[in-house]
Amino acid sequence: MDVLGHLRQAVVVFGLTLRYLLTTRRGIATALLAALPLVLTASLALGRVATFDILLFQTLMVPLFLQVVLVFVPLVLATSLIREEIEDTTIHYLLTRPVSKPAIALYKYAGYFVAMLVLLVPPLVLSYAVTQVYARDSLAADLDVLTGLLGATVLGGAAYGALFTFLSVLLRKPLPAGLLFGFVWESIVGSIPGDVPKLSIIHYLKSILKDTIDVGPLAGYPTDISAGVAAIVLVAFSIALVVAAMAVFQQSEFKQKA
Repeated sequence: MDVLGHLRQAVVVFGLTLRYLLTTRRGIATALLAALPLVLTASLALGRVATFDILLFQTLMVPLFLQVVLVFVPLVLATSLIREEIEDTTIHYLLTRPVSKPAIALYKYAGYFVAMLVLLVPPLVLSYAVTQVYARDSLAADLDVLTGLLGATVLGGAAYGALFTFLSVLLRKPLPAGLLFGFVWESIVGSIPGDVPKLSIIHYLKSILKDTIDVGPLAGYPTDISAGVAAIVLVAFSIALVVAAMAVFQQSEFKQKA
């Protein structure tokens, strides 16, 4: 098939995935969770908290955004990416199209990635803006903080999404496994001394923030990994898990309900 034909297939699957993730009730509920950082910073500003500045902003964002929102949003979006269509047998409509199974998995992951950015990036940027305006600082005064958090969002969202997409094609019930990894494994392994934290995604995200932000709560975080190395690891991990998801999906067989 020609390149134009492949492009049309990609646009159709990508568009359907994006619309499903952003317009269903689950997508709307996920958007409310993604808005928590903005709600919190706006509440602090309206409450006229005297110590509300970029340092407090970082202190709040690391546990709330990095360890909760950035895990939960990809978890909800990616575990439903393919598994719900398999369970509802609506996947058969896509499989009747002249699109290979690996291509479907890849296009769906691309749709997830854009949906994740749409949900997570605007609240984060607005939260930063609220903080700077309240502290009467220039929006450019602490761009290292915003840049670090945006980098962690893109790379963390890609890595978590790839893992949860893989679980969605591998397991019949991927959500429990995703919860165990995102909120148990990441919390426990990420806090163990030595090299064990290198087995967690959160370790690389914290390493990025430590290396890119001049002053903040992660300045003393114990890591010997630079932001560049951490980014390479997360990109490689994401690619490997997406390829694994494509391979598993290719070998999967689905029975259509009568």
